[in-house]
Amino acid sequence: MNSEAEVIREELPEVAQIVRDECWLEGERRGSPVHPRDPAIRVRVADIILDGAGEEIRRRHQGCGEHS
Repeated sequence: MNSEAEVIREELPEVAQIVRDECWLEGERRGSPVHPRDPAIRVRVADIILDGAGEEIRRRHQGCGEHS
């Protein structure tokens, strides 16, 4: 497995938490549960990742999974 795939695999739990948080928040706004594949959730999660959360997640995982 290449290093990019390892980094992505390590970031998945944090991305999943962002999705859960956004589903909860949107559900509060709408007054009903929201599915993770809802377009509003997808757009919001992409915005969060692209606006800097992705960089922070990568920085926290820097060095994880690297082999000497």
